[in-house]
Amino acid sequence: MKITRRGFVGTIGLGAATSLLSGTSLINKGASAQTVADAESGVYDGGIMQLNQNESARGPGPKTMQAIHAHTTKRVGRGYSPDHVNELRSALADEYSVGRENVMMATGSSPILRGAVRAFCTAEKGLVSAGPTYSTCEQVARQIGAGLEVITLDNSMHIDLDGMANAAVGAGLVYFCNPNNPTGTVHGPGAVEGFVRRIMRESPDTKILIDEAYINYAAEGTIETALPLVHEFENVFISRSFSKAHALAGLRIGYALGQEQTLKAMTDVWGMGEVNMLGAVAALTALQDKEHLEWERGENAEIRAFVSNSFREMGYEVTESSTNHIFVNLRQPARDFRAACLENKILVGRDFPPFENTHCRISMGSREEMAIAVEVFKKVLA
Repeated sequence: MKITRRGFVGTIGLGAATSLLSGTSLINKGASAQTVADAESGVYDGGIMQLNQNESARGPGPKTMQAIHAHTTKRVGRGYSPDHVNELRSALADEYSVGRENVMMATGSSPILRGAVRAFCTAEKGLVSAGPTYSTCEQVARQIGAGLEVITLDNSMHIDLDGMANAAVGAGLVYFCNPNNPTGTVHGPGAVEGFVRRIMRESPDTKILIDEAYINYAAEGTIETALPLVHEFENVFISRSFSKAHALAGLRIGYALGQEQTLKAMTDVWGMGEVNMLGAVAALTALQDKEHLEWERGENAEIRAFVSNSFREMGYEVTESSTNHIFVNLRQPARDFRAACLENKILVGRDFPPFENTHCRISMGSREEMAIAVEVFKKVLA
């Protein structure tokens, strides 16, 4: 039965909570679901604490988990035209006060980034990106032989907006991750607007992709969505993801917001994948569960402050972060720190040139995980 957005959350089956608490796995019937209790008992993925992928250690909220369980029925056997995907697209359009044609669904945000480079970049009209930042666009540009300019971060570990704007003249695409990964730094609405308007004035044919994957983790007042600029400029569009604060990384749901012709240019050259029924159910519920999203933001902020302060007390510089990860100046190669942590069953982030010999990115786990991790960090840095 099709469920309308208005009644969606309220129609979760009464048996869902019982299923949720069972904690069983179809692959290993003795395996526990990932919960806070698992973190307390020291059970991690493959015995390793995963602090390297910027996923949510807390997982989806209770309402979202209940919705997934309630809709895991024989209906999933008839999913070539999956239920709820159109509802999700409409719900996102309502959320941002745009038309359905201004919302493009994807299996995570990576297909959006790949499609953007393929649609708008050539050898003559290249990509402008920051260094370091999320690397998918840069990787694709190299794969297709597009022009590429990578602008190193400024001395405060922020994206160098002036340097990016200078390089953008004649470019096909500018990729701007805000908040940035791996540094966690953020640019406020005035800086973003000035950056976009300068590029649109000096290079009006250039497209600008603003990646807001981590925006829900930023403190109120530090950042605003660039959606008003999307309304104003055909060449500006946004990518977002349910993989971070909504904690649905394993269900692969992303979306872009932009003007119809800009989104179509990407789907014409690259497949965005197809969101599945359970993913759409989960995303619909997570989108509506504002209370849990606010809790997730606050919980992450407290954990991030604890870990950041622990490093600072040890004498290490930590870039101020607005995400669910931190970028720490360890004054040693990241590979050495990473190897030492892995010996203690903790996996931290990969190299991020040009700072691979000084800095390491560390994703935030649960409170219980990070209490253990900080003690490991103290030991390996002693």
